[in-house]
Amino acid sequence: MTEYYIKLTLGEFCQELDLSERACADLIGYGIISPQGEGPEDWKFDVTMISAIRRAIRLRSDLEIDWHDVALISKLIDERDSLIKENELLKQQLRRFLQF
Repeated sequence: MTEYYIKLTLGEFCQELDLSERACADLIGYGIISPQGEGPEDWKFDVTMISAIRRAIRLRSDLEIDWHDVALISKLIDERDSLIKENELLKQQLRRFLQF
């Protein structure tokens, strides 16, 4: 199976989210997303980061919290999702082990 990874430039990323480049740089500064590259002219964004930014904007708006708190909550949500996936994988492995 061939997998494709789409990378966006800073301009393309900001256009997709209707954000200024300054606002996007601020979100990177808070650690909400981490693009690849040395600086703004080299940054490459994975398309999955679009949903991360949209979630962050929604959290800030809905909960009326500052960006530092949004970054913390986003990291906790990502960690929780990762643990859920890991737990499911371990359950599958355990089921296979117990079937023998």
